[in-house]
Amino acid sequence: MNTLLIVYVLVDIIFLGTSIGLIIAGQMFMHHMDNLPLSVNDSPYVILLYYLPCVPIFVNGIISAATFLLSLPALALPMSLVWLRIHGWFVMICAVYSLVLGVLVWVDTLTERAAMFQAWKDIGPSVQTLLQERFQCCGYISAMEPLFVTDDVCPNALVASQTKPCVGPFTAFQDEFFNTVFTILFGIVAVDFVMLCCTAMVINQRREQRRYRKIDEKRGLSVI
Repeated sequence: MNTLLIVYVLVDIIFLGTSIGLIIAGQMFMHHMDNLPLSVNDSPYVILLYYLPCVPIFVNGIISAATFLLSLPALALPMSLVWLRIHGWFVMICAVYSLVLGVLVWVDTLTERAAMFQAWKDIGPSVQTLLQERFQCCGYISAMEPLFVTDDVCPNALVASQTKPCVGPFTAFQDEFFNTVFTILFGIVAVDFVMLCCTAMVINQRREQRRYRKIDEKRGLSVI
């Protein structure tokens, strides 16, 4: 096995790892969307998971895993170009898919304050009070907008007015969460790009090998 093919196999294994990671993450996100327990620590995810493309992330992992399987016939048939070309096209699809998902998550961070304000109002007091306890704050934009939920952190209007609103710490938490997600997605795009480059180089190498084989065959015929 030549050096280029060894590199191709190693990158292909890394590509499989990203596929498995996407499947696990997508499945976990979808599971938590419906089964996340209401607790102080998990309360931010009650909102954030609904702004995350959980199903597309899972589908991306399935497509990536299927793309890895397409590389196996290419490895088993050392002179074949068809399977390599098919594998390359599917890698490109995976790269574009991951890039679009990363951009969508990044765009969400640009309008997060307005989106989260509406989400805060929609979730109701049972989650609002958990968020207030989680971030030690009262209300969202202010204690009165929307009106704070009376609890241990905000027992009355006087204390609530002197306590910081939740928009700052909640937005910071959301930034960290979404930034991590789209950074990982862009990192997967980089892996896809390396995989695509390796596939293209192996295709080029096999073309050269086939060309030289034909030349050798012609030389053999001419001798005869």
